[in-house]
Amino acid sequence: MLMSDNYEPLPQNEPENGGEEGFYLRLRRDVRDWVARHATSDIADYVLSVPDIFYMLVKLAKDERVPTSNRRQLACAIAYFLLPIDVIPDLLGGLGWLDDLYVALIVVDNLLNAVEPEVVEGYWLGDGELIAKVKSWMDVLNDRLGAGAVRRLVAYLKAEPGGKD
Repeated sequence: MLMSDNYEPLPQNEPENGGEEGFYLRLRRDVRDWVARHATSDIADYVLSVPDIFYMLVKLAKDERVPTSNRRQLACAIAYFLLPIDVIPDLLGGLGWLDDLYVALIVVDNLLNAVEPEVVEGYWLGDGELIAKVKSWMDVLNDRLGAGAVRRLVAYLKAEPGGKD
């Protein structure tokens, strides 16, 4: 499984419905519940990574070592996680989290070209080496969702306000 069980959990007194920590805890619980019911699904390993990817996005968005343009992309990816309107609705459980993961991976892949890998990896709570996972997961999702979808999402995420890159 990809979601790490060997890190310090968030304090139990954190509000279950407040801020990114509350969202992270709810997402983590929902993912574990979904995987418990669909353990044989071929997407279970990807779905298990979703809460840790969200956590990493939030931490990177606050890191001053990350260029402003990349922090804007991170903010967009975080908003995509939080907003109820998705390409694949989150109500579908595992399938609904794949588009969130896909958007996050595009942003992280782009970020890995802008900063030292240690900056990004420092916030990775999941199991295994992040960079290898990002490349591997991107290949799999490109195959499943189509490389054209990746190009369109990358172009959208790289676009600056006013149409400038």
